[in-house]
Amino acid sequence: MTTALHLLPKNASPFERALSMSLDRTPDFGAIIDGIAGLKYGVIPAAFSPWVVAEYGLGPISEYFDTDAEVIAAGIPWQRVRGTPAAVLAALSWLGYTAPHIEDQNERRRKWNRYQVAMGLVPEAELPVLRDAEYLVGISDPARSAFIRGWHGYNVRALEWSEQKWGESLWGDDSGIRLDGGTVKWSHGEDLTASIVATSEEREALGVNVSVGDVLQWGAFPWTAPGISWNGVTDAGAFKSFLLSSLSVYVAFYDAAGQVIGYRRPVAVRDVTANHDSAPGQVFFQVEARTDFGDSEGEQCASVGLVFRAHNANAAKPGKLWLEPQEIAFEPGFDPADMKIGAVPVDFTFRRTVRQHVTIELEI
Repeated sequence: MTTALHLLPKNASPFERALSMSLDRTPDFGAIIDGIAGLKYGVIPAAFSPWVVAEYGLGPISEYFDTDAEVIAAGIPWQRVRGTPAAVLAALSWLGYTAPHIEDQNERRRKWNRYQVAMGLVPEAELPVLRDAEYLVGISDPARSAFIRGWHGYNVRALEWSEQKWGESLWGDDSGIRLDGGTVKWSHGEDLTASIVATSEEREALGVNVSVGDVLQWGAFPWTAPGISWNGVTDAGAFKSFLLSSLSVYVAFYDAAGQVIGYRRPVAVRDVTANHDSAPGQVFFQVEARTDFGDSEGEQCASVGLVFRAHNANAAKPGKLWLEPQEIAFEPGFDPADMKIGAVPVDFTFRRTVRQHVTIELEI
């Protein structure tokens, strides 16, 4: 394209031909025009790349990459499959989700176009990553589809009559919580296990330091309790298990300075002695609790333990699950410091969309 081009008809006058030659800039710009052809299919110059990003409509995703070259390399394949599950998976990979799984709504449901995503992990930087995930999925999925929920580690579904057990589902809704201004529910969970071995002083403080042959005094227990008779303790393990079962208990969460962050009421307290080869008179209790979404959001937990003989100081709300430090009270005549059993080191942050599932096994 370096020679002059004439598009005039054969019957053009000499004046018309001379005018055409004087106005034709092909000899001046032809080489440049030839160089532009195919430029965006090779190594794209930095000065030219923003125009390629704009041409392919990749501006909405450009903030998730450091350079225009990265935007183009990832964005063009994404743009070609945009509106499909493949685009959703590609977009989530930019945020560090390596193995998400898309789950379409049950075809029996009226809103068949909704779908959920098993994310595969709980992000460390929770809120910014989840906001980005909601945005990226929203511009990647089919226009007729609706992303309603992402989950990992805690997944309780809405009850479907004749399809699920009532105790393993929620009435009318799936587990999770929405971010401020968001439409997608997020349901995350993390598991934490710990073991505590009570000392003799702690057993004494709790009133469960009993042995076979101990003579009993009048106490807050019926004389039909297992492991005892009018002659004293006949089965220390059975009697100790009975005494522990009658004590109220909370899971306590502490910060790095040892200050209480809050207390969570257990969902279950079990005698699991049968699962151990225990010595006579030794019992094992398992205390299981699950924090709620947003409990003490942002606080860093450094240890967990148990507190016994505790209850809500507000008698009007005895069943409240999460208690702030100032909301707890102890039975009269018992020192709160003596009712604290164990402090197992942990390291996690309370987050808005994460429920911490804590299981503590007490050997006593």
